Order: sequence, then C-alpha cells, then structure tokens
Amino acid sequence: MEKRAPIRILLADHQALFRQGLRTLLAPERDCDVIGEVEDYQRLLAALPRTANGALDHESLAQEGLTGEAPGPAQLAAAPDVIALVDDLPGLDADHNLDSLRALTHAQVLVLSSTAELKPGLANGWLPARIKRSEATSLLVPVLRQLVRQTSALSLQNLAATVDRLRAANFAPAPATNGPALTVRENEILQLLASGNTVKDVANELDLSVKTVEAHKFNLMRKLNIHTRAELVEYAQRAGITKPVPA
Repeated sequence: MEKRAPIRILLADHQALFRQGLRTLLAPERDCDVIGEVEDYQRLLAALPRTANGALDHESLAQEGLTGEAPGPAQLAAAPDVIALVDDLPGLDADHNLDSLRALTHAQVLVLSSTAELKPGLANGWLPARIKRSEATSLLVPVLRQLVRQTSALSLQNLAATVDRLRAANFAPAPATNGPALTVRENEILQLLASGNTVKDVANELDLSVKTVEAHKFNLMRKLNIHTRAELVEYAQRAGITKPVPA
C-alpha cells in the first residue's frame, strides 16, 4: 500500500490552551502533522516559507498594510497544506483580511469560527472552509482530509455540502437503536463504504490497514444493528450521509 505524505497543518490562535487542544486532537492521526503554531496574523505571515527567490511577496503584503516581519517562531521548513486559524486572530480583520494569505501560499484555509458566519469583510468575497470552534472535536479531522482531497477550488455549494455531510455523519442518530454514538473514524468509514468503496479502498484512502478498517466496520455495524451492506447504504442515505443513486 502506497503511503501518503501526512497533511501538514499550521495552527493560528492566540490562546495557547486551544492550540494545545488541537494538537492533542490531531496527535493520534497518522496522516496529520502539526508543523507549527502562531499566535497572531503577523507571525502567521512571517512563518510561511519564502518564495523561490528567498523572499516573501512584499508587494502583496504592502497592499494589505502588513510587513510579513514579526518576532516569533522560525520560518517553517515546509509549506503547510492547511492553515487552521480562528476568526478573531489578532491582526486579522476586515482591513488585513485573508486575501493576503492567498498571495503567499497555496495552502487551504480552514477558519474555526465562534459563530456560523465569518466576521464581515474578513474574506473579502472569498469563501474559505469554516466550521464552528465548538465542532472541532468531531469535525476537524474529517474536514482537514476533505480539504486536501480537493483538486480544485471549492464552490460555496460544494463546501457547504461537504461540511453538512460530515456534520450529519457525526451527529445523525442511529436508526431504531439506543446504542452508543459512532466515533469520528467509524463515521468516516461508514461514509466511504456507503459510497461504494471496498474495505481495501477505504484502507488506502485513510492510510489504514485492511484489518483496522474491518474492525471499525464490524464495530459500527454492531452499534447500528446492521447486518448487510445494503442496510448500511440505506442507513447512510436516511441519515443524509450519502445521497441515493438516481434510477
């Protein structure tokens, strides 16, 4: 099985306790690697690897009124795949908005928001991925994986559908059972299996062994009192995890 490179993640939050919580949440995930953390927007820009000629794009930064120079952690050795930041990060506002990031990095941006909506002007018409901070425990890991799988920019509709699908997978009740809720990993495997993937496909997608996926499959089917693949697909459709295939 070909191993995928871990998702390189840069955390940006002024609260050290929250950053540590995110690190702890991501630590068990073999395909997630936190490569750095910063406490404000200036340090975030300064931490990004330089361009091919060894310098930041200062012209783009100047247009935002930013220098890209700040005391703090050393410049990252590798570019992040995803930047996970909070919407009240110091230095990030309607004037110094997320547009400056797009001029400096190809990384996906995931905003952890205190509300369902971003602060006005923050994205300047651009729509980054976002989830509520209160949903980080259940949605952060699957959303990160969905982001790095995208081969093109996410539209508003696709992004909303992706997050809604993951939210449904994590919070949908089991049908006609009072059994325990599924774990994040079990929900992720349920979604992939119900979408037509084989156990081997799921193992390759999630960088797991076939035996591990089989164990998760056994556990989730036991919890949901499901005995066949057809019942699994039917459950996923009723729960909104997958959509019925048109006749």
